[in-house]
Amino acid sequence: MTQSISGTTQIYGLIGDPVEHSFSPPMMNAAFSYMNLDACYLAFQVKTKKVSEAIAGIRTLNFAGVNVTVPHKSSVIPYLDEVSPLAKKIGAVNTISNVKGHLKGTNTDFSGFIRSLKTLNFSPKKKTIALLGSGGSARALVAGLADAGALRLMIHNRTVERAEKLVTEFSQYFPLTQLEAVSLQTIHETPLDLLVNTTTVGMFSSDLPVDLKKCRKINLLADIIYRPSKTSLLKQAEELGINAVNGIDMLLYQGCDAFTFWTGKQAPEEVMRSQLLSLIE
Repeated sequence: MTQSISGTTQIYGLIGDPVEHSFSPPMMNAAFSYMNLDACYLAFQVKTKKVSEAIAGIRTLNFAGVNVTVPHKSSVIPYLDEVSPLAKKIGAVNTISNVKGHLKGTNTDFSGFIRSLKTLNFSPKKKTIALLGSGGSARALVAGLADAGALRLMIHNRTVERAEKLVTEFSQYFPLTQLEAVSLQTIHETPLDLLVNTTTVGMFSSDLPVDLKKCRKINLLADIIYRPSKTSLLKQAEELGINAVNGIDMLLYQGCDAFTFWTGKQAPEEVMRSQLLSLIE
């Protein structure tokens, strides 16, 4: 079904840097088209220094809403009129709605990732989990995993202070989960129920965020990168016989939740999934 653009078409988009790799435009446009909504979705590259101008532009141009990706998920918050309690706690927003100039931010990475784990029959409850990175995506995933009852969450970041800040901040919200900033050595030595890569390492290079050969035991690996569909980390996991998934399901489910947040309608999940699967390399 082909969408037609007119003077009444509602504009949605993605802001981040980079955005050219994103599967969100075809996925969301397939959803709008299937639901016969007069809307279209585009990607906009926004440099860090231009975030405030981009948010002002959403109001000025009357965009209906945007998704926010790396590296702006936290930096957009000061420019919004309202932030959901959950997104405020996480300290990261990935979805913004615009209703008559009132911009409200929420976070669907949280729910999207947990829903993706359910498709693997994996429950975080009482599990030991390590995350690589401490940016906006990591913040959402830490909150989601702790909220789902994870026993121990270890966060590693190249800048140790960022991981320590995240741990200090989130420990007050989730006292029942043991949160700690750790070295790669600790990740190597600890048997893990789940290891999650939330960094962009592997998206534009063959680099590894961690050498899985040095890890003692990993039951499940999740790399939230979805393009390429098989990063060097996922290839190494396959070679070592570690059950591993990329970020395509997380992208789908956070997109479904964003669609509902914007439109108030249930997202056409299978249409969106089908569109994503057609794009996978």
